[in-house]
Amino acid sequence: MPDLGERITRELTTRYVAVLVVLGALALMSFMALARMIGDAEGSAELVNMAGRQRMLVQRVAFAANRLVIAEETERPAVRRLLAEGLDQLEDRHGRLMRGGRVPPPPEILEVFAAPPWHLDRELRAFIARGRAVLAAEGGPAASDSGLAALSAGAGGSLLRSLEEVTARFQRDSERQMEELMTLQGVTVLLAVGLLVLSAVGVFRPMVERLKTDIAERSAAASRLKESEERLWRILEESPVGVSVSRRRDGKVVFANTRFTDIIGMSKEEFLGSTAREHYVDDAQRQVVLAILRRDGHLDDAEVEFRRKNGSPFWSLLTIRSADFEGEKVNLAWIYDITERKAAEQQILLASKVLENVTEAVLITDAENRIIFVNPAFTTITEYSKEEVLGRDPSFLRSGRHEPEFYTNLWRVLSESGHWEGEIWNRRKSGAFYAEWLSINALRDGGGGMTHFVAVFSDITHRKEDEERIWRQANYDALTGLPNRSLFLDRLNQAVRQSRREKKRFALLFLDLDGFKAVNDTLGHAAGDVLLQQTATRLSECVRATDTLARLAGDEFVVILDGVHGSDDPAKVAAKILAVLDKPYDLEAGTAQVHGSIGIALYPDDAGDGPALIRRADAAMYAVKRGGKNDFLFAGDLPPES
Repeated sequence: MPDLGERITRELTTRYVAVLVVLGALALMSFMALARMIGDAEGSAELVNMAGRQRMLVQRVAFAANRLVIAEETERPAVRRLLAEGLDQLEDRHGRLMRGGRVPPPPEILEVFAAPPWHLDRELRAFIARGRAVLAAEGGPAASDSGLAALSAGAGGSLLRSLEEVTARFQRDSERQMEELMTLQGVTVLLAVGLLVLSAVGVFRPMVERLKTDIAERSAAASRLKESEERLWRILEESPVGVSVSRRRDGKVVFANTRFTDIIGMSKEEFLGSTAREHYVDDAQRQVVLAILRRDGHLDDAEVEFRRKNGSPFWSLLTIRSADFEGEKVNLAWIYDITERKAAEQQILLASKVLENVTEAVLITDAENRIIFVNPAFTTITEYSKEEVLGRDPSFLRSGRHEPEFYTNLWRVLSESGHWEGEIWNRRKSGAFYAEWLSINALRDGGGGMTHFVAVFSDITHRKEDEERIWRQANYDALTGLPNRSLFLDRLNQAVRQSRREKKRFALLFLDLDGFKAVNDTLGHAAGDVLLQQTATRLSECVRATDTLARLAGDEFVVILDGVHGSDDPAKVAAKILAVLDKPYDLEAGTAQVHGSIGIALYPDDAGDGPALIRRADAAMYAVKRGGKNDFLFAGDLPPES
């Protein structure tokens, strides 16, 4: 077989080389002839173009000569140059036309140059001579110059007809050369096609006959392919996947590679001769495999549980194919131990169930911060379903309560340490705000790059509300909703510190209601409570949002006026308060009338700390009561004994 192949190859190579040599020689000769003819054609085209331009040059010379007669002195140098250039080009191209291209012009073209009735050479030389005479005339030609008249006549008479005739003959000669070129190209193509037909007859036909013989010999050799089966079994023996062969008639194992017996935990001697059914973990597994084989005739990558020699079960990927082995029908089986993978899947399943059932929301994003996983608790807290958030950036949950700097700092800490934890406000799908305790961890790959972000958070809104309620109960008056004594003292100390630091002033107004006890005694304590509530509302309308209005106890109220510039500001506020208090109170139990006594202390004029300011304002308030009530008094205006 190898000798036959070499002989066929050698003969075919020889034939093809001969064909290629002939084709190459033909192509070379054709190329050289075509190149020469193309060059001649290009030269003819150039001569045609040149002959055509001669007429234009004759007219340009005549125009320039006539222009000299009427041109201004400043214009004549340019006209002379135009006339000289035209004469030079006319004379140069005439000589080139007389010489022709690579070969002299044919007789029919030379006839126009020398023979009657054209005498183109003689007439053109005479025309050029007249032009140069006009050019040489000092001061320019006169309008009556006979040479000028001859130039004009030449530009419109027989000279132009002769130029047109020579151009036409050059054109016909060029067309004749193109026809010869096309004829040569056609002959070359015909020769090449004929040679290819001859090569097909002389090369491909013998080749087909040789191939028929080769196919016959190869068909005879097919019977010897069975010998390669031994090589196949050796390959199976070295396979990293467990391979076994069992007879279909009785299930006896007749072949197993080393990997298969290692997985089963038996020696090859023990395994060979055993039945395949013995190694399933139970008969139910075997029945499932048999059902699939009866239905499909094969089994592909099925997860089947087997048992090792020591009795321990293990999971494998099982593939079974029917085949013939030593004249018998067999099942060819491949197994791959996936015990570790199944254990990992169980761990993953357990983790998945944990995530599905924990009360904390879990959110996982990729490196681009796109959501790839959320658990049911996420939906419970945010009201967004999994389908609504997958692929989105979690920023759509933002409440707007935090400044951009908050998120900038969050990402900075997360990128530096890989962890951030803290309290944050977000917004549910319904638009409701909620507080959450959020913990974010960054996951990194082997190179240190961030691959995922895992966020775990719980809803702490109720806890925040409870804290807020407890804080309000501790710091606000339950009846009026105003800050109580505790919160007032804290804000007073803050005002002292801030004013001391910024060297500013503020005023403390101490108010006691006049006639409140009479309301309680005559209308009842419930009416007194309503009066205190209405009083808080009236006082709130007299102060700014930046000021502090508080109820100390009973009918005592205090006001911290921030940023005053003197006594005028607190005096205006005190007068406004007295005016609103003077209006009657419409209560369910009747109408009540109360007034107010106000003491005013200025920081730092009257005292340098909170307790001293309270004492000074309280003293001023009692001085007002002693003086007739329904008025205000500055602590600085108290008599020295006060």
